Amino acid sequence: MKIAIYNNEADVSLAVAKQLKQKLLQEQVILDENNPDIVVTIGGDGTVLKAVHHYQSILDKVKFIGIHTGHLGYYTDWLPDELDELITFLRTNNSGLMTYPLLAVSVYAPEGVKQFMAFNEMTILNAYRTQHLNVTIDGLFFESFRGTGVCISTPTGSTAYNKSLGGAIIFPSLSAFQMTEIGSLNNNVYRTIGSSLVIPSNHVITLESESFEGATVTRDHLYDTFDDIHKIEVTLSKQSVSFIKRHDVSFWARVKDNFL
Repeated sequence: MKIAIYNNEADVSLAVAKQLKQKLLQEQVILDENNPDIVVTIGGDGTVLKAVHHYQSILDKVKFIGIHTGHLGYYTDWLPDELDELITFLRTNNSGLMTYPLLAVSVYAPEGVKQFMAFNEMTILNAYRTQHLNVTIDGLFFESFRGTGVCISTPTGSTAYNKSLGGAIIFPSLSAFQMTEIGSLNNNVYRTIGSSLVIPSNHVITLESESFEGATVTRDHLYDTFDDIHKIEVTLSKQSVSFIKRHDVSFWARVKDNFL
């Protein structure tokens, strides 16, 4: 068993990472930052997102488990005072996995297609002007959108930015993704559906526009600005992220604790 520790720079996280490293070495566990079997994140959900992108090239063989020292902890099951229990758990109970899907994002530019992935969500945002998008779902032209942009999220990402936009919360094991409007124009001239759309995993959302000038394309904490693209396709990826989960953690209890 080879373990990597991925932590944020908060003082409490640095202290926990140092303590965990010492305990793992005492237990003669191999520490491998480049090719681990298990990544232990120390922080909050933002740290988990960064770790997933950091180890994107080996997601098919690496598993994640989180220690919570941040603000929100949907992906982190353990507390800093449970390090000994965590090490025992990893030695004896690391076969209980939860897999969460990613988004596959294809950006069409003159020089070719750029491929990206997102764990929580991807967005198209235009803070400079009204963004026009022709929205096609699974080959069917659906609507002509005008507004700030759209957010497309995974089931696990449905409790993040998507929820703040009024989107639905989707149970993580459901094979679906969601599109939610951001600042849509609805009047006598322009009209959109105005509701979040929950979409089957095998469908593709296509977003086309005569101009993406000024638009920012985000994926989780990362972002790019593309002025010369003409189309973006988004679907649920066949690739997923594996988490070693505690059996006593309830998704709905976590939703209740964080929002009610």
